Amino acid sequence: MRRLICLGIAAAAVLAIPMAQAVSSPAVTLNVSKFQVRYGQPLHLAGTVSNHAAGVPVGVFARSFTSSGFTQIAAVTSGAKGAWSYDVKPRIATTYQARTGGNESRTLLVGVRPAVTLTQLDNGRLRAEVAASRSFAGRKVKLQRRENGTWTTLAQLHLGPRSRAVVPTPLVPNSAATLRATFSVNQAGTGYLGSFSAPLVLPARWVSLTLSKPEISFGEAVRLSGRVSTRQAGVPLTILARAAAKPEFEPLANVTTGTAGRWTLTAHPKIGTVYQAQFSSAKSRGLGVGVHPDVSVKVISGGRVAAHVAAGHSLARRFVQLQQLTEGQWRTVAKAKLNGSSNAIFPVTALPGGASTLRIAMSVNQAGTGLLGAFSSPFVYQR
Repeated sequence: MRRLICLGIAAAAVLAIPMAQAVSSPAVTLNVSKFQVRYGQPLHLAGTVSNHAAGVPVGVFARSFTSSGFTQIAAVTSGAKGAWSYDVKPRIATTYQARTGGNESRTLLVGVRPAVTLTQLDNGRLRAEVAASRSFAGRKVKLQRRENGTWTTLAQLHLGPRSRAVVPTPLVPNSAATLRATFSVNQAGTGYLGSFSAPLVLPARWVSLTLSKPEISFGEAVRLSGRVSTRQAGVPLTILARAAAKPEFEPLANVTTGTAGRWTLTAHPKIGTVYQAQFSSAKSRGLGVGVHPDVSVKVISGGRVAAHVAAGHSLARRFVQLQQLTEGQWRTVAKAKLNGSSNAIFPVTALPGGASTLRIAMSVNQAGTGLLGAFSSPFVYQR
């Protein structure tokens, strides 16, 4: 009998070992930095393990609104005092949970608001945009104006294929106004909350500015255009310009608005230049135009290749490169220094044999202050 009792005690001790191990597995907590986030913004997940030890593995799990089960999205380890954390960017309403060993934290649901923006474009018009993990084409966004502390809806706009809507010109106030775009929870649909943009404050007077192109080659023209908030013809305004290396804007031209307050001006910048339009005390934002030197090339006597770089001033002692197209990539095969007339000649000995596609290139460093790098048109050379 005594032997049986001893054996029973020993067996109980053996069975107690895994039970003690199970009890020693720490619990884990979970907290979130906020319960609603704007699409694209980060969310901070954090918690602790109950034994306050460092190095404890913690699994971070998530179940999006459209999923049926949890999926592990990260594996982290606890740090000082058992704390752990992880940052995520939920794309739709998502439930989170932390796990360690066989223990699970509580689950926390975080809602997501689509990112709604209202922007004044360079041409003075307004654009509403709604961003999330899916398209909202065909849904409606509201344009609202704040009056006496209350938001009043001016119009409902249908979103296009890129979840954007441009506000018709007649709806853009021609006086001071505070506007916003709103997107209701019904329009947002499954998995999203309603949302609204940050307020956009339109000044009492404004002038817009657009450029026909952001970069040109030396000698080309750029068209500046815009409109004034009054939408009146015959309004005078000043176009300002700041060339590269210049500290301040200087008057470039005076123009007068035409129909509906629109204006235009053609400019021929020689180097990179920033433009701005001024209407009374209102100024547009500054927009810059980059200028590339104009690189030309021709084959001359003896099979040599002559290059010329036009930039409105001499680029003497600067280098140009002769490049060959090889397996889809341009590779430099020779370099030459420009003379006082910004010309360079590549001797036939520097040119590749057989038929090849070549071009002349000038880097931005060789072009110098206010100019971008440049390339000639490719040409076929036969040696």
